[in-house]
Amino acid sequence: MRRISFGVALATVAVVSPLSAQTWQSIGAPNNSNTGAYWNNASDDNVGTAVCNTGAILTNTPALGAGSCSNQGPVFLPLNPAPLTTANVFLGGAGGTNPGAFRFAAGTYNIRSLGRVAGDLSTSWGVILDNGTVFTAAQLAGGNTVLSGPFAVWITQSLPAAGAGTIYTSTQSTGAVAIGSRGASANQQFAVFTNGTGVGNLGAITTDAFGAIINSTGPGARYFVGMEDNVNGGRGFGVAGAGRVSDRDYNDILISIQAVPEPATIGLMGFGLLALAGIAKRRKA
Repeated sequence: MRRISFGVALATVAVVSPLSAQTWQSIGAPNNSNTGAYWNNASDDNVGTAVCNTGAILTNTPALGAGSCSNQGPVFLPLNPAPLTTANVFLGGAGGTNPGAFRFAAGTYNIRSLGRVAGDLSTSWGVILDNGTVFTAAQLAGGNTVLSGPFAVWITQSLPAAGAGTIYTSTQSTGAVAIGSRGASANQQFAVFTNGTGVGNLGAITTDAFGAIINSTGPGARYFVGMEDNVNGGRGFGVAGAGRVSDRDYNDILISIQAVPEPATIGLMGFGLLALAGIAKRRKA
């Protein structure tokens, strides 16, 4: 079924060169200018003067009220408290350009949905390991999940005509599963943010043949991925015909990816805190 079709599509993935230019960059103030960072485009889901791209939703900047964005599901805006501030960061190339491929390092994660804005209810999402193991949103909903290798985010939906059943992953690839570049017939499907400052254990970036790997070795590291479910006017990649290009506002599905420290790590942290407390006590004596 859906998992089988995903496995077949994944077989077409091609290896590409690492994208070493990817860095964590300050979010800044979201707007509707269609300039700047790739995730900060004008959304078709705005109601009145609201700004409903994923950056605005995650930072609540400018302030959103209930009903500010069309077809919210659930009616989750504004997120309170906002999970990010404009001091937090997103992954991108120079000037906030398309970040290309990204995956998350192996570990234990709590991955959950935050909601969607005008997203197609037929859209499915989940994560996939490099070895092809697929986890659906339903499987991730149970709580903490151990992911034994680097993993990408995937999204699929029932698109019309030639795009029917197309699957996209955050692993850069070609053919039916491509996320491509920011262009008329190929559009980045994902925006990724972290609550850190982009340094140290909250978001160190390494690269391999498939692109960036986001390493989350420290406790409390949390990431947010915004997904775009519309490509090339709903026609799929490289299909000619009438229809607008996706607005690329990355708010169709919003998920949280929380790194969970292993028990051994928790124990070491506790020991370290006790040791620091002991040092502080001796200094006071």
